[in-house]
Amino acid sequence: MDALTEGMARTLYTSRGTAIDVGRELGKGGEGSVFELPALTNQVAKLYHKAPDAKKQAKLSYMASTADAQLLNYVAWPQETLHPSRGGPVIGFLMPKVSNKDPIHMVYSPAHRRQDHPKAAWDFLLFVARNIAASFEAVHAHGHVVGDVNQDSFMVGRDSKVVLIDSDSFQVNARGTMHFCEVVVPHFTPPELQSLSSIDGFTRSTNHDNFGLALLIFHLLFGGRHPYSGVPLRSGVGDALETDIKNFRYAYARDNQLRGFSPPPRSIPVSMLPDAMESMFHVAFTEKGAAGGRPSAQQWVAALDGLRGRLKKCSASSMHVYPDHLGSCPWCALDKQGVVYFVDLGATFTPTSSGFVLTQAWGLIQAVPAPAPLSLPTPSDFSVTAKALPAGIPGEGTVTFYRFVVVAIAIAVVFSAPKAWFFALLGGGFGWVMAGGAGSSERAAERSTRKSALDAAKQEYERLVERAKKEAGPEGFHARKAELARVKDELEALPRAEQADLNQLHATAQERQKQKFLSTCFIDRATIPGVGPARKAALRSFGIETAADVTKGQVMQVRGFGESLTRSVLDWQRSCERQFQFNPAAAVSQADMDSVRVKFAAKRLSLERMLAAAPAELQQFRQRATAQAASLLPQLQAAAQTLAQAEVDYNAV
Repeated sequence: MDALTEGMARTLYTSRGTAIDVGRELGKGGEGSVFELPALTNQVAKLYHKAPDAKKQAKLSYMASTADAQLLNYVAWPQETLHPSRGGPVIGFLMPKVSNKDPIHMVYSPAHRRQDHPKAAWDFLLFVARNIAASFEAVHAHGHVVGDVNQDSFMVGRDSKVVLIDSDSFQVNARGTMHFCEVVVPHFTPPELQSLSSIDGFTRSTNHDNFGLALLIFHLLFGGRHPYSGVPLRSGVGDALETDIKNFRYAYARDNQLRGFSPPPRSIPVSMLPDAMESMFHVAFTEKGAAGGRPSAQQWVAALDGLRGRLKKCSASSMHVYPDHLGSCPWCALDKQGVVYFVDLGATFTPTSSGFVLTQAWGLIQAVPAPAPLSLPTPSDFSVTAKALPAGIPGEGTVTFYRFVVVAIAIAVVFSAPKAWFFALLGGGFGWVMAGGAGSSERAAERSTRKSALDAAKQEYERLVERAKKEAGPEGFHARKAELARVKDELEALPRAEQADLNQLHATAQERQKQKFLSTCFIDRATIPGVGPARKAALRSFGIETAADVTKGQVMQVRGFGESLTRSVLDWQRSCERQFQFNPAAAVSQADMDSVRVKFAAKRLSLERMLAAAPAELQQFRQRATAQAASLLPQLQAAAQTLAQAEVDYNAV
């Protein structure tokens, strides 16, 4: 076996006794190596570094004997066992050759995808997710469990076809004899298994697999983010990804506040998906799923197929594909936040004429007359009588009389004899009580009630006035025309802005080249002290995938990255920067210039469409204004009369 792993040619035999010549080594793992087969171009041989034990040999023999079209369509399943001699022990197996495919993380990672799959939009990711679910469905239909679900076990082609590799690690049910999967990746392990000290001899279920399946689909649809990584809302949350999984801290959950997490900043919202599919994720990642209720692979296939039939494209970019239940493009909204998930990297600028003439379009806009001014009813148009005060509350006239008495007594006191002071004070006090104290609490309560009614009436009247002006009067019409004037100004200024951006390409050439280089330095491939797979997943969940994404502030916002770990990441970034060399000859490429021109061409087309549609839009405003006026004026009259009554009632207290 040592000779084989060193890549030397050797003849092996299948279980049927057929001689197979083994060629060069194609890849090497911890358990074995993969070799080419010169005579079999569609197959490869996996050979173990050490001879498998009897149980593993029995497992491989059973797997090879049960290979069928369904399994081989999705899985690199053993087709025949390999032996050093006819009838000898199993030392490996034949399996389908997997070529022209990348590990799935190179597809769901935005940074990897921009470089390796630049034309892959969200609909492509949906199809990949669907095919992954179908691969699980094939395995589960045969009574087996994938077990070791992780980002390196799924290979994806440019046609979205998925192949599951490392099938010899699956949990295989050989007609009642269970061959266990004894491998695990912590950040793909379901919550209910996080506490296990060992998985040796542990029987996994399809529900455990369904956690890993949901996690892979989440990665694909939400830009590689991990569902249990986010912004901690309390202490003890976010310190370790495995602990957060164990405690069901699903950051995108409906009740994530109670779980102690909120989604990372500028992440794709779960509202991107229809409610039914968002609910599938909620079940998969919370307590209900752990109890046995996670969506099955078959359910995911059906849901994803359904969603693929409900997509639409954004007019701003052919790469912006999203579900039709959304009113606006979510990718454009994220672009405005500085988060670009999809970009036309290979766009080539071709000058075209839209036939749009600005002066003609603006002339048609100016020709549309504004709606007639509205005559709005006011409270002063109505003559109303104050509502009577409740019994026990003196009217304003009574209170005024008592106040007059108090003043009169006070004057008398000044001119009276000293003997009269006592009676004057007694009378004045009585008058004061009569003036200010009679029914005071009841009066205050009535005043408060009438004040509330007045405030509500005023608010309703002002709301209707504002609505009438906006929807039925010339004010709303003129406001829209002012917006269109700004659009016209922006369109006229585009050539200058485009030229300024083209000129800026030379000034920023070195920095752009450096950033482009740093974007090829991937964190998932780097060796950074203290930053293992789980911490790399946390960084990815905050959009930090390459050296180009690294800043001290960005890294520090990821829970668990204190000064020491952040310094390690920054040191790694600086080591990448030291490898960069500026190439003046490639300072500004044709692709750079095309990128600017494509951006402005799309902007120009959007503004032109807006102005071309404006005359019809303004005419429709006029028509709606007439109907809105007929509807709103009666409501305004009622509101004005109600306000007039409320004002009189309040003044009467």
